[in-house]
Amino acid sequence: MGDGRRGGEFAVRLAELVQESGLTLERAAAKTMARCPRDASWTVTFRQISAWQNGDHLPGAEAAFLTLVRVLTEHARGRARRGHRIGELLDEPGWARLLRQARARRPAETGGGVRRPAAGVHELKPRPLRLAGRAALLTRLHHAFAEPSDTPVQIVLHGLGGIGKTSLAVEFAHRVRSGHGLIWQFAAEDHTALAGGFAALAVRLRLPDDGGGPVAQVHTALAEADRPWLLVLDNVTDHTAIRGWLPAAGPGKLLITSRSAHWPLALGIEVTPPEIPAAARFLLDRTGQDDGVAAAAVATELGALPLALEQAGAFISTAGLSLAEYLDGLRARRDVLLYRGEPYDYAGSVASTWTLAFQRLERDAPDAIALLRLLSRLAPDDVPIRTLLAGRRTPLPDSLDLTELAGLAGDPIRIAEAVAELRRYSLVASPEPGVLSVHRLVQAVTADRMSPSARAAWRSAAAALIEDALPGRPDLVANRPLYARLVPHAHVALEPSARGMREIVDYLAALGDYQTAARVQGEIHADVLGRLGPEHPDTLTAAALRAVRIGQAGDPATARDLLAALLPLRERVSGGEHPDTLWLVAALTEQIGQAGSPGVARDRALELLPLRKRVSGPDDPDTIRLAHQIAFWTGQAGDAEAARVRYEEFLPRMERIWGAEHPDTLAARDQYARFLGESGAAEAALKACTSLLSAHERISGPEHPDTLWARSNLAFRVGEAGDPAGARDLFAALVPDCERISGLESHVALVARVFLAHWTGRAGDPVAARDQCEAVLAVRVRRFPPEHFDTLVVREYAARWTGEAGDPHGAASRYAALLTDVERVFGPESALTHRVRDGLAYWTSRTRL
Repeated sequence: MGDGRRGGEFAVRLAELVQESGLTLERAAAKTMARCPRDASWTVTFRQISAWQNGDHLPGAEAAFLTLVRVLTEHARGRARRGHRIGELLDEPGWARLLRQARARRPAETGGGVRRPAAGVHELKPRPLRLAGRAALLTRLHHAFAEPSDTPVQIVLHGLGGIGKTSLAVEFAHRVRSGHGLIWQFAAEDHTALAGGFAALAVRLRLPDDGGGPVAQVHTALAEADRPWLLVLDNVTDHTAIRGWLPAAGPGKLLITSRSAHWPLALGIEVTPPEIPAAARFLLDRTGQDDGVAAAAVATELGALPLALEQAGAFISTAGLSLAEYLDGLRARRDVLLYRGEPYDYAGSVASTWTLAFQRLERDAPDAIALLRLLSRLAPDDVPIRTLLAGRRTPLPDSLDLTELAGLAGDPIRIAEAVAELRRYSLVASPEPGVLSVHRLVQAVTADRMSPSARAAWRSAAAALIEDALPGRPDLVANRPLYARLVPHAHVALEPSARGMREIVDYLAALGDYQTAARVQGEIHADVLGRLGPEHPDTLTAAALRAVRIGQAGDPATARDLLAALLPLRERVSGGEHPDTLWLVAALTEQIGQAGSPGVARDRALELLPLRKRVSGPDDPDTIRLAHQIAFWTGQAGDAEAARVRYEEFLPRMERIWGAEHPDTLAARDQYARFLGESGAAEAALKACTSLLSAHERISGPEHPDTLWARSNLAFRVGEAGDPAGARDLFAALVPDCERISGLESHVALVARVFLAHWTGRAGDPVAARDQCEAVLAVRVRRFPPEHFDTLVVREYAARWTGEAGDPHGAASRYAALLTDVERVFGPESALTHRVRDGLAYWTSRTRL
């Protein structure tokens, strides 16, 4: 037997067994994991099997490997019974002996590419001495991480600064330490800190320097790990700050802490203050006293904020006060006592001269106190103060008497002097030029020192400055860093129905964060509804926009139903030919198509077009968008040639009016290229898609959903131009990016997976194509109605590749069932019906051979 591989006889015998089993690596891994005991700490992935049979790594968990061997052997014996020639099969003791021999030759490796001490790799802060009222949150974390997943499970603990997110994360990590081969805590407040953490972990794991950098090395090691791992990323700014840093594969958990609340609902766990009884018990334990009534009262005064509780306990213990004495002082001088004491395991507290600093600033530095009051009405995130005060285009509201702020605006020297005064007392920090940050407790005490009318006035001033600073073009990539900085402050200072909040929603949608856009638009709608009632035109507009955002977030059926319910009301309030009514009809048409009825969408758009032209004119943006709708749904319904003709009719007008790189123009050019290819012009389509991808990457960035779709279009055209293996490889690279950026079950990810299956089959592996189609179909059947157009298309692919994989009877059966459904939903003459009918005829004929 040959022994040329790095893994010697072990790797050679395993490769032979895989081949003799007839299973793909994906199916072998899936069948092995199906036999995995619920309490097992191991996993088997197709990447691990590939590494083992190639001799790159050795299995770490013998139970995992022997389960795999059992699966492969059973399938090999089954093939032998069906007449296949199978070599001599080792029994399990033989395989165990081979593994031990291979390990003896490579003792440093424990599997999965991760080299670690026998006791595991752990890098954590010390366990918190006390946690108040966190049992329910810890249980929730355990349950959240217990959900089965083929990829790392991600949970975000978010909430106020000082709320105890880090303590909670560290406590959880210590509790699960024994069940994990690796636990590593990263300081994640910036990329420099993250880079240092990954570099340290790569060194600790003794990973070889392959030139890819520590992040890639660690990701690869984690993807191939046999034992579960946990990464704790502490103090993440927001979700955009960790794109590219999170491992996308492996048996792992990702626990993130962040002040930002802008996380998908499925990922986020909001950390709120503990209940008052738990907070009171914390104070009693911390101080060694037994006055439960006073402890509960102190906890109530402090809002049960863990940082404030720890500071209070430290000050009481140091000063020798009773809880009741501290309570009296707190009620009289909260601005002093809240920051007295040295809390254990927190970053620090405000100096005892804090009140004197305020008095001095109020007396001698009016610009500085004005700046601090403005900061107190913003979010506790980095504030682009230079941008906010760069010079106003509009005056402050007439009701505000804020002379100090008016003097600061547009005067960089006065702003710099005010910042210097505040920094003398560490009341603000400047993480980068032109940016300030202030602790939320400083904000609270600053606000406490103002009257209610003054607080309202300063909030109005903050709102006016934010609205003035918004760039006005959310679609431009160059504006996105400023929008990202302003979003948290807008959420705090602006009323939900303010003009600026509508712009923030447009920014979130332009960024591709449709879920957050839908949530914020829902807040806007609720506010307008409460103030103006259900039939006011502004309420109807807000409700329609909310429905559109829901559709963009992945629920077109709900969006369709909401818009359909709104339409009669809008027609009654505004009239059937009002532009807002016509816009709503077009929006409803779009969601009908997205929900799986392309032919219906095409027909409704065609019906609307003459009225839209008459009301708005042929060059109105909404008229042009409607022409795009007609062309798109014509092609989506199966007539690529007619779609191409329609695009060629209106695209020149769109480019003349909006420009070739306007987002709507790019979207139309994307679809034109697609239907150009589907109508037979493969080379022209490939050239157009290549050019469009470069434009999307430059304008929207590499991780925007539009860029992902452009990559999908290009990959498909590569295959249609005669390179199926190239298309397969492009989709193989695209799928993990889609899943990481847009979600495992997002529309773009599912489409990319189907096309990966298609081109895998076209490149010569019909069995893998069939299995991949089956996996996508299982998701679509679970998430979407059975008559959804895309679901029926996936069933068509699955039927085809069932036949190509050697089962013509199965293919004919699947085509027959599919034809019944397609004829019922789309009629006997639709393009999809004709295609399915042809497939049924072909595979029925193949059953007779």
